[in-house]
Amino acid sequence: MLKHLFRAWRPCLLSFVLTISACANFSAVDKPLTQWKPALHERMVDQLSGERSPELLVFLAFSGGGTRAAAFAYGALQELAHMKVVTKNGPRPLLQEVDVISSVSGGSFTAAYFGLYGNKIFSDYEERFLRKNVEGELLAEVLNPVNWFKLMSGTYGRSDLAAALYDKILFNDTTFSDLQRPGAPLIVINSTDLATGLRFPFISWVFNMICADLDSYPVSRAVAASSAVPVLLSPITIKSFAGTCGYEPPAWLKDALKEKGITSSRKMEARGFVEYFNQKKRPWFHLVDGGISDNLGLRPFYNVVNLVGDPRSAFADLHHSDVRQILIISVNASANPASEWTLERTAPSLSEVIEAITSDQIGRYSTDTMDIVASSFKLWAKQISTPDRPVTMDFVEVSFQAIQDKAKRRYLNNIGTNFDLADEQVDSLISAAREVLRASPQLKNFFEISRENKYQRK
Repeated sequence: MLKHLFRAWRPCLLSFVLTISACANFSAVDKPLTQWKPALHERMVDQLSGERSPELLVFLAFSGGGTRAAAFAYGALQELAHMKVVTKNGPRPLLQEVDVISSVSGGSFTAAYFGLYGNKIFSDYEERFLRKNVEGELLAEVLNPVNWFKLMSGTYGRSDLAAALYDKILFNDTTFSDLQRPGAPLIVINSTDLATGLRFPFISWVFNMICADLDSYPVSRAVAASSAVPVLLSPITIKSFAGTCGYEPPAWLKDALKEKGITSSRKMEARGFVEYFNQKKRPWFHLVDGGISDNLGLRPFYNVVNLVGDPRSAFADLHHSDVRQILIISVNASANPASEWTLERTAPSLSEVIEAITSDQIGRYSTDTMDIVASSFKLWAKQISTPDRPVTMDFVEVSFQAIQDKAKRRYLNNIGTNFDLADEQVDSLISAAREVLRASPQLKNFFEISRENKYQRK
């Protein structure tokens, strides 16, 4: 009797489940900013000073590329922790002088964890993430019937499930307020706005524009958005509350909009942000892999000066009006694997197509980005230099191409972008990043200049 009743009511039960799941908003974590104040921006800028030297402006960028990128970035952090630079406070580990870490995709895991926990990363990060089969654990979550109800809702996707897993294994339910620990560098986690293709950084002045509270936003969701490869993972969605908190656009944004020339990069970037003010036009932001808009994580450094329009004012805003040395380190884990499918008539598989898009195609754009950033900062350093106070700029690229040993370089280039690497692969990536940094002539030049400047103690 019960069996027959169940059969009769089964379509109704299924309809009920689908209706309820469609109405539920399982990923509703966005909170409005009740009142915007200029002090919110100042608090972010204050984090750039800390105990770091105002004469040194050090930018660190982590590229995308799954666990490959995360391990390569981790190796760079290890080496920077062992390198000493001369400052007014005496010799200090170069890692302690890093002002900003900008990251995308796989590199965002390492950036976020270091931002949250500092040197603790060297004691447990390998076990908690780099040497863990994160890919397998995520697949198990997707196949778990307990999660199917959420996944059918239309408001909860695979990236939401991934964010929950990242909290469980790595981020411990932390929010962006936890990234404001004393002495920590400013962490800029980058994603891509799927509607416009523009870079969407998880940073206070962007959240201020849409009157959303960044402090309460989970770090795990920002990292999930930054690494949400389209097709494989769903977008992370953020609600806009624009126009409800009294936000006032900064002067540089208004100036950028007035700039002559339709194709001005500064003006086009400003126009993209202006759209954020219209909640009716943009009530939701669907965010995907940051590597689509900038796979190196270098664009924030260029934009922060380019949008302001004046390098001297921009560096003053960053609490570095007395800067003498600018150092940009790009930890680039992009690879050039041997593509055997190019030798066959058969079309490449879906995974091979995604790999080609996320490595070869984005790699070409990344080369242009490096050229723009390096040449622009050299020009800006020259513009703010004076005869008695020259400002220098060194650009360091940490990449597989800098590995001299051909066999080792070939091995690194054939490591995939998945989130499940063998211990041998992780070891090789870590040691390779350290090796490239130690051998970098640009970094050696930076250290030599810091010694020549003979900074006086305070």
